Amino acid sequence: MKIGLLNSIKILIIGLIFCFSCSTIKNVEDEKTGKILNEKKLLDSIKSNEINPNWIRTRGNSLISINEDESQEVEIYIRSKIDSVIWINITKYKKKIFRTLFTKDSVKMTIEYPEKLFFDGPINKLNDLTNLSFSYDLIEEVIIGGSFLKYLDDKFISHFEKNEYHLLSHRPRKTKRITSSKNKKPVNYIYQSWINPFTFKCKRVNLIFPENNSQINIVYKNREDINGYSTPMNIEIELSNSETKYNITIDFRATKYDLTQKFPFNKINSDYKLLNFNE
Repeated sequence: MKIGLLNSIKILIIGLIFCFSCSTIKNVEDEKTGKILNEKKLLDSIKSNEINPNWIRTRGNSLISINEDESQEVEIYIRSKIDSVIWINITKYKKKIFRTLFTKDSVKMTIEYPEKLFFDGPINKLNDLTNLSFSYDLIEEVIIGGSFLKYLDDKFISHFEKNEYHLLSHRPRKTKRITSSKNKKPVNYIYQSWINPFTFKCKRVNLIFPENNSQINIVYKNREDINGYSTPMNIEIELSNSETKYNITIDFRATKYDLTQKFPFNKINSDYKLLNFNE
């Protein structure tokens, strides 16, 4: 009788330890613990913790490479009025090289060196020409360190592993079927993100666009609090399609929020030639 009781107590203790270890998260460094959330509570927590400034102004250094070419170091300047305009200026040795202006559905860009080139048209046309999948919302989310979840309506699958949440729009087997063109119904995108379980800030996003076989992978690092906004000071971006891979890293030096900005842009005149993406 005593042995049976002792075994029951042991089983109960082991069960409690197992349940506690499976339903809680431990942050050893900060001595924090928390419960693992279900999908709905997790999504609500992520969205409620994302930043929502009105204006952004930031600058930093960037390394840009295409395929196996040597990386080029440039200075990058970004300004944005949220939900309206994104302005990006790239210079090298203080010489202007590239400038672009994104609105919700259009893009204007000029290249100043080594020759004067321009593009001015819908974002969809830029996507067709580059065989990539840009959108204003995606670019804005990258700038503010967002998860892109607020623009997606699908239900998600969540896992907790390696001390972070992993959100997926499709299970791995279905993802493989879609990317190998074996899925019967067309799919606009395949989404994954990795989320900090205590701050609910996004650590990484991966988006695959099956229609043109392109994808974007974004990694946010070294977040700092700037005026109450959690801001990634280092961003790694990989854009790719079946032929080309672009790698971009940005190390921000100065970021300011909620200061009214101007978006200067040179007039496109006869000195500029239309940019040919097929050259």
